[in-house]
Amino acid sequence: MTIKQILNKYFGYDTFRPGQEEIINAIINGKNVLAILPTGAGKSLCYQIPAFGSEDYSIVISPLIALMKDQVDSLNKNERVAAFINSTLDYSETEKVLNEIAEKKIKLLYLAPEKLENRNFTERIKGLKPAYLFVDEAHCISEWGHNFRPSYRRIKEFTEFLGLDKISAFTATATEDVRKDIIEQLSLKDPIQFVRGFERTNLHLNVIKTNQKKEKTLELIKRHGTPAIVYTSTRKNTEELTDFLRVNGTECVYYHAGLAPELRRIIQDDFAEGRAKVIAATNAFGMGIDKSDIRLIVHYNMPGTIENYYQEIGRAGRDGGDSHIYLLYENRDKSIQEYFINNSYPTAEQITIVYQTVCDYGRVAVGSVTDKEIQIDTNLINLLKDKGISRSLLNSALTLLEEAGYLKTSSEMEKRHFIRFIISTDQLKSYVKRIATDTLNDVVIAVLREYGSEAFSTKVRINIEQISELAGLAQKTVTDTLSSLADYGIIDYDRPLLTPSIRLTSTRVDIKHLNLDPGKLSNRFVHSKNKLDRMVQYIYTDECRFKYILEYFGDDVTNYKCGKCDICTGKDHSSIVSVEYVQELILTTVHESNMSIRDKDLVLILSGIAKFDNFRTYSTFGSCKVFSKEEITSALQSLADSGFINLFKGRITLADKGKNYFTIFSDENNEKEIPHNNTNDKLELFNLLRQARKEASQKYSQPPQFICSDEILRETAKLQPVTPSALMSIKGFNERMFNKIGEEFLSIIKEYKKKGQTNQVFTNKNIPQNVVRTHELVVKKYSLEDIASLTKLPEAIVSMQIESILEMLPELEINSLFEKKELKMIYEKIDSGITELKVLKENLPSSISYAKIRIALAKRRVI
Repeated sequence: MTIKQILNKYFGYDTFRPGQEEIINAIINGKNVLAILPTGAGKSLCYQIPAFGSEDYSIVISPLIALMKDQVDSLNKNERVAAFINSTLDYSETEKVLNEIAEKKIKLLYLAPEKLENRNFTERIKGLKPAYLFVDEAHCISEWGHNFRPSYRRIKEFTEFLGLDKISAFTATATEDVRKDIIEQLSLKDPIQFVRGFERTNLHLNVIKTNQKKEKTLELIKRHGTPAIVYTSTRKNTEELTDFLRVNGTECVYYHAGLAPELRRIIQDDFAEGRAKVIAATNAFGMGIDKSDIRLIVHYNMPGTIENYYQEIGRAGRDGGDSHIYLLYENRDKSIQEYFINNSYPTAEQITIVYQTVCDYGRVAVGSVTDKEIQIDTNLINLLKDKGISRSLLNSALTLLEEAGYLKTSSEMEKRHFIRFIISTDQLKSYVKRIATDTLNDVVIAVLREYGSEAFSTKVRINIEQISELAGLAQKTVTDTLSSLADYGIIDYDRPLLTPSIRLTSTRVDIKHLNLDPGKLSNRFVHSKNKLDRMVQYIYTDECRFKYILEYFGDDVTNYKCGKCDICTGKDHSSIVSVEYVQELILTTVHESNMSIRDKDLVLILSGIAKFDNFRTYSTFGSCKVFSKEEITSALQSLADSGFINLFKGRITLADKGKNYFTIFSDENNEKEIPHNNTNDKLELFNLLRQARKEASQKYSQPPQFICSDEILRETAKLQPVTPSALMSIKGFNERMFNKIGEEFLSIIKEYKKKGQTNQVFTNKNIPQNVVRTHELVVKKYSLEDIASLTKLPEAIVSMQIESILEMLPELEINSLFEKKELKMIYEKIDSGITELKVLKENLPSSISYAKIRIALAKRRVI
């Protein structure tokens, strides 16, 4: 096939993006390539197409385990052509992939760089003779890059061992010094360098110098709409900002590395699928998020480098639509980044203290070595803290010691359960036959089925979830049973420690002989400080912001102007006061005061000054501390001029327009105000409809009121029509409006009512929270396997929960819980008259579990 035929067959495109075809042809012609393509420019396709066009398989080295799976799943939608091998796979799964490569079924293999340490594995790879080696996120190989990974330095040795010279490297961001380092570290011979497309003509870059960051963020979200990402520098900031946005009527979720992996995955999926519109996150969020319509990115704190900043803003507007970028800056932002740098580059003396303390704690004498892992537990952390070493400095020192070859660190995520049978097969058969309980028997059989004779000759890594499913037991029961088998002398069993740990990779040396290069450590520190200085210069530049970025990455852009940044347009966003935000707080305060309050008291309440005890009872107390008295009174006067309030002799009352703001949903039989909670419920729907109107306004380039007036929105939220005719019967709603927004309105209303009915059912029946969560995951179309993983419950328990949910909500869609054709096969057996769980299992393929059969039976009963 030609490269264009491959492009169409595997990716559904007819034409290449600029630069792609040139890069692909260079690779196919045997050239070494270094491609610097920004996020969203389609760099992965540049190595996928040469791989698919080769007779042999190709390798991609990538550090992003989560992204590996997403890319492989995407490539395998129609045909299995790609696979990955990393720490998430057990022995049998790895063997399956290698066999598929040998059978020419796999064209593209994604590898984690850590796999290159295993000599036996690399020998297997060499024997399978790869055609190409592609290094993704190649900046990780350079100590001058923004995300240096020591494991990437093994790639050169790996390619030499393979005897492979068709090597290409890809990254989204790399300055000139990083490019030179990539070429040197990979020994690329006469590489063709492609530096393409750093300009993003649809991004509007802005910097706002402000200490009113929360209020400014709220204002920007309201002004520009969603989807939106707000990047913060700390976990604490993500949580505090999320609380603030929620209190002020903007739904937001937060994301940082401190959350449980299952929760992070749910949040990522919700944002990617549009169920969450705004996310406040540290830079842990973003990699692998394939979302093209992000309209707003706000940096709540300044990033530490231009590379990080550019990578993060590159996630906006991938669909080509205009997107707005704001960096909120105050002087303390630089101090935060300086703190991170100081804790990332410990001195030689601090590294020596860490090495000596860790070895002493592990009771390893000078000249000795041990295979025993040294736990990084609370005692060790406190011991180092007493010596002036913080947790951040500890982590950085361990990284540098690992890079120098003295030790290796491992986290809980990198560890797995290992077992080896220490009795013969005959002895095991005798034990199973004469002594073992049913549970022990089930676990042994499941292990043998998955790992066979391999488990007798060597320690094998086992997948507890897989064994749990095969044995029909809870995961804790499986691990407890394996511990019992170890106690009985049947197996050796290594289970993960509860804390990260360290393993020495060489004999302990005297600290006088610890080989640390002070000059190298100092150079790295200075290099990071210089990068931070360049980021600060971006804040204060008086030239086009995109010109500054393009020049940073080495583009020759004399006389360039983007025409869209705040410098080019002359807009000073720093001077804009969040008037709308203050006005909403004023209206809320007057409303809580029973419609009348003195203007002086209102200012005191909003400013957080408790002249009287009852001031503190207002929900808005202290909400405008960062605003001056003049800014509050200016917003007050604006509300009076707009007819929302009456301002007479120093007293404020709500005008009819202001009352309407809170009583937009009146009872049809009388004009009494609806109780507050009901009003909030209807306001939720009103805001959903208003957001849809705003998106339509941007789509059609028309003012929101032209799309649909507020009065019609209120009436629609009150009546909640679910059919086109009912919507069209609302006064003022015409065919022009329906063509632009009608179907979207109906979809929102139906989803809103359905959600309300479901919540009511669960509330009335006092349904446990874990069952509610299972229902949410089913609605979000997670597979049964994923739900079991996310809830940490066996599939059998999850299936019983779903069975109960179906009795209450028979219309619940369950197709996503099954693989293709599984549900149809089960239904056919049920319809033939087989309705007993055990008999159904016997008459269906073994791959279909009892849990899935139980769910299908429950669904059949209620439809």
